[in-house]
Amino acid sequence: MMNRRDFLLKSAQAGGAVLAAGLAGPAAHAAAGTRIVIPAQAAGATVAQTIVGLSYETDNLRDPRFFAASNTGLVDSFKRLNPNGVLRLGGNTSDLARPAGFDGPLPVLHPLYRDKARIQPYYDVSPDAIDALAGFLDATGWRVIFGINLRAGSPELVARFAAMVRERLGRRLLAIQVGNEANNYLKTYEAYKAEWDRVAAPLGRNGIAGPDTGANTDWVQRFGADVPESLLLSRHYYREAAENGSLADILRHDDEFDREIATLADAARSHRHGFWLTETNSYYRGGRDGVSNTFASALWGLDYTLSAAFNGATGVCFQGGPRRSIESSLEGHNTGGRGAGADNPLARIEAAASNYSPIGGDLDTGFAPRPLYYGLLCAQQLAGGRFHVLEQANPPPGVRVYASAHADGQRIVAINTGAEARKLGFGGLPRRARVQAAPLHAPAIDARYAMAFGEDDRTLAPGTAWSLRYRAMQPVTRNGTLDLALPAGSAVLLHVS
Repeated sequence: MMNRRDFLLKSAQAGGAVLAAGLAGPAAHAAAGTRIVIPAQAAGATVAQTIVGLSYETDNLRDPRFFAASNTGLVDSFKRLNPNGVLRLGGNTSDLARPAGFDGPLPVLHPLYRDKARIQPYYDVSPDAIDALAGFLDATGWRVIFGINLRAGSPELVARFAAMVRERLGRRLLAIQVGNEANNYLKTYEAYKAEWDRVAAPLGRNGIAGPDTGANTDWVQRFGADVPESLLLSRHYYREAAENGSLADILRHDDEFDREIATLADAARSHRHGFWLTETNSYYRGGRDGVSNTFASALWGLDYTLSAAFNGATGVCFQGGPRRSIESSLEGHNTGGRGAGADNPLARIEAAASNYSPIGGDLDTGFAPRPLYYGLLCAQQLAGGRFHVLEQANPPPGVRVYASAHADGQRIVAINTGAEARKLGFGGLPRRARVQAAPLHAPAIDARYAMAFGEDDRTLAPGTAWSLRYRAMQPVTRNGTLDLALPAGSAVLLHVS
């Protein structure tokens, strides 16, 4: 299976060469020799400015230096990814969080999966940590969806925590969610809803969201009907458990989940901020080393995000953060990442990060973008546009295309996860329009370093400024057509204006 390295090394040598394509659902699947016609009018969903977001464990608030304006490496990484992003705080560690100074009675909690006799200690989130978070959000331009402990079953804890968060975050707070994957300990929707009503009652119905469930689409639909005031509806998605991840698997598109997103987006139409994937990534249990932290994850993340947007999602928050935080959320599970390199800063950043985190590093190592980050950055370039619904054609293996209309022209993303270069033609484009290309490529499909998006492969290095640089291509013909060639294991963003 790893013979893919050879053909991808060849494609990397063609590095900048641009594209060919196809597409499913959002785009047309196209065979060689066919043309994908882009209609003059865009009739698909609008890509929300919030489409690319991030999700971190609440326990990162234990150190107020982490989410702080002074943590400039993380601030810069957030701002560059999306100037209008949303951070979701929650995860399994939110079930153990309490506001500092809370001394009400709380139940003894035990791990749900490992060493179940062990007692899990609660930890405090201080006002200083929330103040620092407010500064971080101001510095990045982001807002937050804040998760509060449901598992402890304390209305008093929820009320105290929510009051602190609301007072100190103000307009930076998009919504509060009570509970994280409650389906893991409340086995029916009826049990969950009864507990949610009891515990979340002190909050009222303003500024809340949910149910933030694992993979329970029916819970999302029922919560939306039962709590029409909810600002947004939310659930999670992972492809599989980390031990089942592989390069072959991550490069396969999940058509079945496309249909679920469309169903959930439809259920959320009457909710102000629609449907969100508030926690998602490639493989649960921290991601698969050698897969979730390679260039394959960039191509997967690009395709997955745009497909979610095409099917109606408002935000997709990718789970990440330091390895110690993710392993804490997994009750001490060893996620199997790489050891630190003593004299290599990037290796130290890699070792400190969870396998699937878009941003690597921690407070000790500093921060840097990882392969998935590049795919998400490319996807964010379509924010604010409206999708074209492209004609269908017979798909070549592993090729997908998305196109969107913007005030400054059209943007087209083509992704080739296959083992062969592809050629494709487009039709219906503005005659003689200017075409610019920003390739997304790496030395190999399993590369961890040396990604490039646009014309300067150094622009995403730690501490450097970044702006997207395109290369000029031949313009659209007088007949409104464009021919492209896309190397194996790569993608490209086209700007047609």
